[in-house]
Amino acid sequence: MLAIGAILGWLGPYGTYACFGVPDRLAFWMVRSLLIGALCLAVIELMSATASTASWPPMQRALAGVFIASVPSAIIGFALASVSRHAPTSPLDIADLYGRVTIVTAMVGLPLHFVRRPTAPAQPALPLPVEATAAKDLFAGQDLLAKEDLPARSAFLRRIPARLGTELLYIKVEDHYLRVHTRLGSDLLLLRLSDAVAELDPEFGRQVHRSFWVARRAMAGVERDGHRARLVLTDGARIPVSRTYLPALRKAGWL
Repeated sequence: MLAIGAILGWLGPYGTYACFGVPDRLAFWMVRSLLIGALCLAVIELMSATASTASWPPMQRALAGVFIASVPSAIIGFALASVSRHAPTSPLDIADLYGRVTIVTAMVGLPLHFVRRPTAPAQPALPLPVEATAAKDLFAGQDLLAKEDLPARSAFLRRIPARLGTELLYIKVEDHYLRVHTRLGSDLLLLRLSDAVAELDPEFGRQVHRSFWVARRAMAGVERDGHRARLVLTDGARIPVSRTYLPALRKAGWL
């Protein structure tokens, strides 16, 4: 945030180059960048903790956060302009100030949003097999998987936040992240789908599309539309099956 403020202070956008000397201009933009960054961070954390917005696509959530944070940011901009005796007075000037503030908020908030997106750190592998008592602690009180299943699929399950349990339904690619869906909710992991598939037993589930992996026990049915097929899951989700994976799924008895 300080670096962005220093760059803006050196460039002097929106007439600040002529209004301030270099020290005042740098101080103005660095303070403003820090305040806007704090507001954006508060909005990011709030949206990540709210169930209705946590599941939004990352770019949609980022843009919504920018517009929400731009309102208090405009108030801060007006206050700073008043202190420097350059406050707008006409409705047109106020609208112009809000438009400029929204642009600055996007410059500060969008990078901050993608830096602060929640991810679960990879856990070090534990010796296998895992005893039932250790598994209970590992999964924070969630329903335990059968002990004989743990060696084949615990490597990826350890990456899932404990609050989501271990009953994995499907995985979806979102940008450079994976959204992991369980019966208790969803969260983002910084991981490639190919790496996740490598850590999951094929008997537990399979990749069905370049952007989706599905657990076998999550399947409730199959929908067909001509040559296209979709898997209907127990939570109501409908996952497309690409032609690339159709032969393997048929051979495995999925279709």
